[in-house]
Amino acid sequence: MIAGGTALGAIVVAALWIWSTPGERGPSGGFEPFCWPAGLATVPSEPRGRVNWMGHWLGEDKRESLVREVAAEFGFLHQGIEVNLKFPQEIMGSRGHLETARFVAAMIRSGRVEWDVLWLEPRTYEYVAEELSDPDWGAKHLVDFREIPGFAETQKPFIIADPAYRNQTGGILTGPYIEGYYYALWYNQDVARRLGLTIKPAGMTFEDLLGYVRAVAEYNRNHKEGVAAFYESSDWVTMEILFQRLVKSLLSFEEGKREESSPEKLAALRRTLAAFEALGRYDPLIASHGENQWFATRGLVLNDAALFYVNGTWMYSHWRGMNPEKMKKMAPVELPAFGETDHYLGGYLPTWAVMKATANREHAIDLVMFWSRPAIAEKWVRYTKNPTGLRGHLASPAWSSDVFERFVEDVGRRYVSRVDYSSTAGYLLGRENWGLQREIEAELILILTGETSAEEAYDRIMALCR
Repeated sequence: MIAGGTALGAIVVAALWIWSTPGERGPSGGFEPFCWPAGLATVPSEPRGRVNWMGHWLGEDKRESLVREVAAEFGFLHQGIEVNLKFPQEIMGSRGHLETARFVAAMIRSGRVEWDVLWLEPRTYEYVAEELSDPDWGAKHLVDFREIPGFAETQKPFIIADPAYRNQTGGILTGPYIEGYYYALWYNQDVARRLGLTIKPAGMTFEDLLGYVRAVAEYNRNHKEGVAAFYESSDWVTMEILFQRLVKSLLSFEEGKREESSPEKLAALRRTLAAFEALGRYDPLIASHGENQWFATRGLVLNDAALFYVNGTWMYSHWRGMNPEKMKKMAPVELPAFGETDHYLGGYLPTWAVMKATANREHAIDLVMFWSRPAIAEKWVRYTKNPTGLRGHLASPAWSSDVFERFVEDVGRRYVSRVDYSSTAGYLLGRENWGLQREIEAELILILTGETSAEEAYDRIMALCR
């Protein structure tokens, strides 16, 4: 049964889903017939178990729809298990990686496991590690899905084979890599037309980007109603994404992933900080960046407040959930680089993790494994216009005229699996300095606002290194 709903509602939803689903695809790729679960002839009057599930994607268009569909399906197929689905906004009053990390860390310290299935992405994992001063906290408190029979077969092979994925979460696999994404330089097409700019869809260099930012500054000098070059927020410094892309464009794919520092990486750091100093000469950030809370202000660019917005392809669902018409203004293009590269910024995220110390552990594992099916992969790609790390999807945007689908298709074809993103500073300064990410982000803002120089920022970063 499902908290907040009726058993009848669950049966209707699940029945419709079963009718519309021709069967599951097995590990071999072939469809397997749907088998009616044993023991469903009698619906128990009282739940025999419960799973407390911290959801994700509230208000994010069809991503939220998918979560609610899975809750209904799982509840129907597991009669007697009460699914208590709540979103972070309902649990903590807000939705954010840092707030969630503090909540999880407090739960671990107290020893009282209130939520069996956590919303836990790599960024959240790192924040919990900072809160607990323990980068390996996951091995102590979370289920490692590498140990769950059948899990490896549900994920695309490179997810299992590449240690970079499990290194994001303390050396374990916390759950299925449902969400694939690419980072993009989003731009507001209405603002670009007003400025007389044609934005390159691919092959953009840093000099191209600097030219666009220079054009914004020139426009603002001649018009009373100005516009920012970049949206930015105080709780998620998204310009770090541009920074990481530029740094890694000077490195090979494997070198950029390796959590070791090197003379080449320090040279790339210097050059990229100098590039940010060049951007900073044109006052590129939205004036409210110091007060902006990301989740509350992520729609400012829809209202023509900025030309560019650096973020992931998940923004399609965010903006479509907010205003489908205004969302059509936005177009994604590839992030700029210092030169040609054969790799790009993006990756695959585990969305949920299961706490070890819970009486509901087996039900929680069943729920997370339920997310690992090919049927979910298919829905994810269709609903979100994003890639997935799950095996089994057939949907493809290869012939679509949709600008969002085409971007994902083009990047996927060009770079295949040669994509990565690091939520820590380890890729640049070594594993021993993994926790310096926020210090780097703070320096980037100081450079972009003209409050410090690239060399001064470099010296301060290096002084913090072990």
